Amino acid sequence: MIGGIYALAAAGLTLIAGVMNIINIAHGELMMLAMYITYFLYTLFNIDPLLSVVITLPLFFAVGCILQSLCIERLLTAPPISIIIFAAGLLFFTQNFAAFWWTQDFKVLRGYTTLTFDFIGLKFTTTRLAILFAAILVTILLYIFLSKTRIGRAIRATSQNVEAAALMGVNVKMVRVIAFGLGVALAGLAGALLIPIYYLYPAVGTPFSVVALIVVFLGGRGSVFGALLGGFTLGIVEAFTGFYLALELKDIAAFIAFIIILLVRPWGLFGRRD
Repeated sequence: MIGGIYALAAAGLTLIAGVMNIINIAHGELMMLAMYITYFLYTLFNIDPLLSVVITLPLFFAVGCILQSLCIERLLTAPPISIIIFAAGLLFFTQNFAAFWWTQDFKVLRGYTTLTFDFIGLKFTTTRLAILFAAILVTILLYIFLSKTRIGRAIRATSQNVEAAALMGVNVKMVRVIAFGLGVALAGLAGALLIPIYYLYPAVGTPFSVVALIVVFLGGRGSVFGALLGGFTLGIVEAFTGFYLALELKDIAAFIAFIIILLVRPWGLFGRRD
């Protein structure tokens, strides 16, 4: 279930990285904003977080399209460091925006209940299982979208060769807008589903940005199923280390495993050598 959380956090990031060849280091901060929106939808209007995705998905898709059209598209012809600087600025802006309006206090969904049940001696919660199934469902739907639809094939073509795709009549600019919008929408989905099980504060997205980056490179940049399997791999390493060795060592073990895998397979466990 931990791996499912990681995979869900990385799904949008790997889509953006595969199509546009950029890494959005502010991905976790977009998740954080989605968590705040979901939190207020629940506390003010009593909308269940699992139902609030019908609001957060289109909202964050629109936010992603606007960011791509007005900001990132203009930076694609600039030196690569420009996009990194822009994403870093977006990261600090969103964190301080949240801290200014909603303070640094930790928030939690009070009164929200989740069911717990036993299965073969293990305890499961319905919320974490919902996240796990959402990660698997998102991966399957993304794969179908990218392989079976016209716009999905255009996205894949653009990710492989921008010039060739443009020569074949693909509107490359529009494809990039849609791909980035989908990536941000998936960040919104992850935030909406994570809020029932996490404390909320302005910097909550930073650890998820780091984890999502690890999962993307672990699974293979641009690989949808690689993100899912990479998330599971990272979650299993952390869970076994925390259980059999020490809880304090789980993060260290995950980073060590990540470094070793990159030394052996720089293109990721489930990616392909270019």
